[in-house]
Amino acid sequence: MSKLLELATQVDVLDVAGRVIANPQRQAVAASAAEIVALAHSTERFWAVCLEADLLVRALQLPIIGNDDQDHARDVAIQTQADEVARLMAAIRGETQPQE
Repeated sequence: MSKLLELATQVDVLDVAGRVIANPQRQAVAASAAEIVALAHSTERFWAVCLEADLLVRALQLPIIGNDDQDHARDVAIQTQADEVARLMAAIRGETQPQE
């Protein structure tokens, strides 16, 4: 891992984001390269959660029609998306999940 990426993993992203939001003109220049990388990584992770959550909502909106095959496909889609959102959120929180 490069030194920059290593430093980025140590950044308190919420603190940096708060500083940037509080004074975007001053803080944009004052943010270190590691802080900028950390913010970019966080943005990517949070956007991934949003996309997967959107797919979960769409899966939840699929109709229940009483056809076992189609209802099973709906259930699988819901479970798949719920699992993915949970996995992404655990990664954001820094939790590790057991390997399957």
